[in-house]
Amino acid sequence: MKIFLFIIAILIYSDASLRSQVSIQGKIYPDLLWGEGEEDPNDFALGGFTYHKDDFILTTGKLWQGNPPPSRGSFTFDGEEVRNSGDFNNQAVNLLLTFKAEDRIKAREMFQAGIKFDPRFFPFRYNYARLLEIEKEYEESIRQFEFAKNEIPDYFRTYIHIGILSEWTNETIYAIQNYKKAVSLNPWDTQGLVLLAEHYMNTGLNNRAKLYLDKALSVEEGSPNARLGLARLEFQAGNFHKAYMIFSKTELFSPEGKEKNYDKKLHYYYAETASRVQDYETAEAEYSKILEYPNDPFFANFPYKVVERRRNIAKKFSDIKKTSLENDDLESQ
Repeated sequence: MKIFLFIIAILIYSDASLRSQVSIQGKIYPDLLWGEGEEDPNDFALGGFTYHKDDFILTTGKLWQGNPPPSRGSFTFDGEEVRNSGDFNNQAVNLLLTFKAEDRIKAREMFQAGIKFDPRFFPFRYNYARLLEIEKEYEESIRQFEFAKNEIPDYFRTYIHIGILSEWTNETIYAIQNYKKAVSLNPWDTQGLVLLAEHYMNTGLNNRAKLYLDKALSVEEGSPNARLGLARLEFQAGNFHKAYMIFSKTELFSPEGKEKNYDKKLHYYYAETASRVQDYETAEAEYSKILEYPNDPFFANFPYKVVERRRNIAKKFSDIKKTSLENDDLESQ
């Protein structure tokens, strides 16, 4: 069953052609999608790649268990010989997850050393691009994602990031092209459709945005990303209570209790909406939730400290409201 938990599964250190996994025992698993076709896990003789929820690529051993296999060569970093690129990559990702400036610097140096040793190793390229995205080095981030795309052309998330970064650098046409490419590579994932909707929403073409959101909902009924888009449309129209109801009825977990793959900025917009309807307790909780994902692309274009301030303001109003209700209860006794 562990195979169901992972998005990516490909051979490490192999020149074999990439295939994909769409159907398992007759059931579609979009989280495992790579392209088209179906993969036999027995093909993964050496190791595999897995997807971390903060959008990084980790490496594993055979059948996605244990340590990644050693490299065919070695290189030196900080005076020590590195014989396992996969393990070295995972160490660098773990440093990024601490959200400490000194660890981020070290991770950057590690990825750069890894790329110099093996410029075609996909995790090095993708994770380094993500680091640059977090650091707001958008042009270089795009360049590294382009390198990653050349190594594994069928991974749809690479195109998602290129699209987002292209919008931030005012390359709108290229952004749309990449979103559409992501949708074509993984038609069972709604993120590309929702990003297209957000683009048209931001340019005032709400009717076109609604079409993409409806399409996303036809792909995944109850999609958190699509519902986020619908709530944002209502919010923009000043229908704060409608937006609030959409958010409050959005399920982030499957009936089996597994967390769905969704855009973490949902928590920010839910918090903003809750503040508008004076549900400060929910606002505080949702601001706190988005703050748990400091490496999310949302913070590449929005200050972390601003969200912290809004969370603190929401907490202040929530405390005032609780105190007022308690006093009212005392007076009524």
